[in-house]
Amino acid sequence: MYGLARRILRDESLAEEITQEVFLRLWNGPEKFDAARGSLRSFLLAHTHGRSVDLIRSETARRTREDTDARLESGSGRSIEEEVWDMALADYVKDALSALAVDERRAIELAYFGGHTYRGTAEILGEPEGTIKSRIRSGLKRLHGPLTAAGVGDL
Repeated sequence: MYGLARRILRDESLAEEITQEVFLRLWNGPEKFDAARGSLRSFLLAHTHGRSVDLIRSETARRTREDTDARLESGSGRSIEEEVWDMALADYVKDALSALAVDERRAIELAYFGGHTYRGTAEILGEPEGTIKSRIRSGLKRLHGPLTAAGVGDL
């Protein structure tokens, strides 16, 4: 069991821990072993393999989580000016959206901010897909003027 764990994990101390854990599981739950299903050796090797693979997966997931957290904590590397501009831009877009007709605004919100497709937006709103496409297109045209006037630029 130790040899298999060491080959899979490539770490002697982890292989020792896995081997000990497999034997402890057998000691604490001997009824889980069924001689009719196979030999004790194959039972222990299967548990060693499974536990070793589980450990690798959990370590990989832990490292991925830590890397993601580290990237988020280090910040986006953006300046305060860029963040202030983004907040101002969000305010301009909110104001421009609030001036749209309810049907146009709802379709744009679902499609662009909700991440839905035209078909998904149409299903949510209970409208034909062509109607949703027209509402989005006309809504975006209406947004163009106020956002350009605010200095945000072309959509």
